[in-house]
Amino acid sequence: MDNLSFLENGSLNRKRISILPIPIDIGSGNPGVKDTPGYFFKLGLCPALNSVGIKSGVLPEIPATREKGPVDISRALKEIIQTVRGEIIKKNRVLAIGGDHVISVGTIAGASEALKGDLGVIWIDAHGDINTPETTISGNVHGMSLATILGIGDDGLNDLVKHKIKKENVLYIGLKDLDQAEINVIRKGKISVVTIIDILEKGFGGVKEKIDLLRKRVDKVWVSLDVDVMDKSFAPASLMVTDGGLSYREITNLMTMIGKTFDVMGLDIVELMPERDVDNKTGNVCLELILSAFGSRYDWYSRHMNNYKK
Repeated sequence: MDNLSFLENGSLNRKRISILPIPIDIGSGNPGVKDTPGYFFKLGLCPALNSVGIKSGVLPEIPATREKGPVDISRALKEIIQTVRGEIIKKNRVLAIGGDHVISVGTIAGASEALKGDLGVIWIDAHGDINTPETTISGNVHGMSLATILGIGDDGLNDLVKHKIKKENVLYIGLKDLDQAEINVIRKGKISVVTIIDILEKGFGGVKEKIDLLRKRVDKVWVSLDVDVMDKSFAPASLMVTDGGLSYREITNLMTMIGKTFDVMGLDIVELMPERDVDNKTGNVCLELILSAFGSRYDWYSRHMNNYKK
């Protein structure tokens, strides 16, 4: 496939997209992230999907919990798992809108259960989220999400993941801020990584190389996007605003490449604080990324040209 193929119009994946609102902040304790699903609906998420021929529907919201103890987290995750598993079995794709990154334990576990473990994970984040109860500094569960999916997190939460994700089927992209304990786990597990330094050193070719290697292992993937992977200049609404994150050019082309390379089962959008956004800058970039992840285009040029078709 030449690189012109990444610029093809239309969706490679015409499956229905089931939108799952998950306004949960129990992993981080930052209540502002609960407003994200409503924010995207106001921005025109459903019309955007429909404009490129993707049928969409909104699933019942996973209710927020008041506490972030193990019982409340488990209850919420069980509901997410059940919902996502059911949608994947029905051959739908899922767009999960958080909330904080703890929701990914439920979304990925549900998809993996439906697919009997035949699933890759592309974790696009400035942080590793692979701490354990023994290594965590903050104690926040959203920093242990990937560890739980791999089966090395909290014992109680590990048990919720019936089909653990294989370490060799995980690809990190955009890592920038890591705890030493996370670095040790990533190295020991030989987990595939593209850090910001890798991108500076090798350019986008290094990213494509890692994506191609993962594609040889799995066809179906779940993409988990933490908006803090993007530089604050165009993602000011990040929960943990990042200096020196991925540029607009890097993140949009990355998501385009993923959407045209894999069968994307689902996508998480997490850790966004709508009250911090400036002129809907972060939200509009995320709309573009969502459409790209499912094989379509929603950049300024495609929207401009669509005006001539009306």
